[in-house]
Amino acid sequence: MSKRYFYIMLILNMLTNIVAYVPTVLIKNRSNGALLGMFISLPIGMLLIFFFVKYISEFPEQGIPDILEKYTKKWFRFFYLFFQGFLWFIAGFVTLTIFTHISKQYINPELDELVMMISFLVIIFFGALMNSKHVLYAIEIILLLNLPFIAFIIFKTYTNHEIIWDSARVALTHYQEIPNFETISTASFVYTGYANLVIFNRYFKEVKVGFSIFILSFLGFITLVTTFFIPIGVHGFDGIGIYTFPWIATTEALRIELGFIERVSFLFLGLYINISIASVTLHWHVGMEQLKSIFPSVKIKKKDYTPMIILVVFSLLGLISQYFLDVEMVGRIARIWMMVLLPAQIMGIVLLKVILKRRDKPAK
Repeated sequence: MSKRYFYIMLILNMLTNIVAYVPTVLIKNRSNGALLGMFISLPIGMLLIFFFVKYISEFPEQGIPDILEKYTKKWFRFFYLFFQGFLWFIAGFVTLTIFTHISKQYINPELDELVMMISFLVIIFFGALMNSKHVLYAIEIILLLNLPFIAFIIFKTYTNHEIIWDSARVALTHYQEIPNFETISTASFVYTGYANLVIFNRYFKEVKVGFSIFILSFLGFITLVTTFFIPIGVHGFDGIGIYTFPWIATTEALRIELGFIERVSFLFLGLYINISIASVTLHWHVGMEQLKSIFPSVKIKKKDYTPMIILVVFSLLGLISQYFLDVEMVGRIARIWMMVLLPAQIMGIVLLKVILKRRDKPAK
């Protein structure tokens, strides 16, 4: 496959972060090290991308399940892939819950949230069930259709006269504050689209980032800067703290003159739902593929129903959580998940390095 699909996975992850819990965590810590945390996350993201791509490229046309099957014990493979599959499920679950809640609150408050989630799950279920190549093709089309409009909205926010840049300058005065681990780990999440190679590396003979790693890292950093400073500029350094979803509130406050579209939020919400559905589909597909490799196949008339069963479980867990968990509890789950994710990525890179050493070790 073309290397552009690797970039597509990274860009999709960056765009999803604009509305998700990343800006919430960063803005919550705006006077407690968020700025320095974003700067620290830049070299961390570059190193994660560089080393993961470098090591997994040593196993062309193989995913992590295939690599572990060859070079690790069965028990280790089971627990590692189960843990990783669960992390990918949580990634999709958090995004699904957020955009379901936002859709109800801002688009149709009268529609039951459970009904709305079921509507989204139907699309996500059949999308994640597709062949891995087709998943990437679908995401590419979604990005091509939505990216120009998202770029337009970001441009309009930067050039909007309602932004108070003095408020953004207030945030800059806190550059000496030391960030906590939550802030660094959350900011680093913007760079983690590369991790989907755990499955999609099966379709690449070789992935090399080269100089493009600097461009990708720069895009990730600009995403963080936009995510952090624009809401502060619109609502003020102190005023932004009251919002659960700062970017939704920001687009509500901005106006544009574009035919029948006056409010930025009208266009932004539609685009965000498209991007979120693509993101959940990708995450659940990767999670399903990892879990599928450790569970026995359930075949009826030679057709393997294991992927469908796993996605049904994912969907049911999402629906049950929607019924019992409020958005604040999901937010706490998201923050814990983001803090676990950075060590998990480092562990994955170390694991690949250890396997490489064992593979290349000359036989005695």
